[in-house]
Amino acid sequence: MSDRPTLRTVAAKAGVSHQTVSRVVNGDPTVTGGIRDKVLSAMRLLDYRPSAGARALASGRTEIVGVVLPHNPGFAFSNDHLIRLVGGADQELAARGYGLLLSTREVPDDAASAHRRFTRRRQVDGLLVEAGVGGEALPALRSAGYPTVVIGYTDEDLHCVHPDDEGGAYAVTQHLLALGHRRIGVVNGPPENQLAMAARLRGLRRAFADARRAFPDDLMEHGDFTAPSGYAAAGRLMARTDPPTAIFAFNDGMAFGAMRRLREDGRALPADVSVAGFDDTAAAELIDPPLTSVSLHSVDVGRRAARILLDLLDGRPPTEHESVVPSTLRVRASTAPPHAAT
Repeated sequence: MSDRPTLRTVAAKAGVSHQTVSRVVNGDPTVTGGIRDKVLSAMRLLDYRPSAGARALASGRTEIVGVVLPHNPGFAFSNDHLIRLVGGADQELAARGYGLLLSTREVPDDAASAHRRFTRRRQVDGLLVEAGVGGEALPALRSAGYPTVVIGYTDEDLHCVHPDDEGGAYAVTQHLLALGHRRIGVVNGPPENQLAMAARLRGLRRAFADARRAFPDDLMEHGDFTAPSGYAAAGRLMARTDPPTAIFAFNDGMAFGAMRRLREDGRALPADVSVAGFDDTAAAELIDPPLTSVSLHSVDVGRRAARILLDLLDGRPPTEHESVVPSTLRVRASTAPPHAAT
């Protein structure tokens, strides 16, 4: 005999009728928010999985959501932040009986190629699109009729979810300034993520302004979120006549590359140079010394984006177009006062 929960089991847990549970499962927009939340909570507690086939037959939907990551597969499947994003989205989708179809770049140097399979034929009910997909993608997906939520920043009139990049960068910079660093080198990210990078730069400049100092623009280098690009950028920064006493890389991968370059050049971390990153990947705690970084709460970003998309599919659009998930500074041993401040 199976112990698998049924509609009636969920109904008893939620204190509603089994017909109400069926209406929630099938996306009936007339169910009030409070009742719907009680039913969804009971479904999660009981690990109830509606029959995808039955739901699809009743609703005319595929019961699948597409996730577009405009990155080469090797990068997408090794990037801790992206993996957590997808994992969070999948958790939320599974709780509502949806599957997930992931699409990465089909052409290595063409970010927009990640979305084209969805414009060639309709395979999913809606899309979660990572913001670096490129200028042509979002209008094309809208023209194809897909309800779409952007993970990151967008200039399009679409719902978007992103971490508090500005607040996270402000916290890192404020931390470094409080330690006594004045020349802080920055490794910026790639142009396809320009809106997120602009937010991080705003946070950095605001921290300098609040400290009544000007950010030294000569200490800016660019990378592409990979460790080799951080390695190269750190070399260029430290070759300055007056090099920085701290390096703030706009993701952990570039920070790891910078740390390697500094060590190879004979510099002690953090005694000679402090290093901070962004993303708080799993490796940040394991590297020596452990990396000061910003947690973006990537799982929560993915879950919130999926929740908004499912609400759109059920006819309940949120009132706010932009949803911001707070970020958290994690201070570790890679940052310390500079020699001059000790």
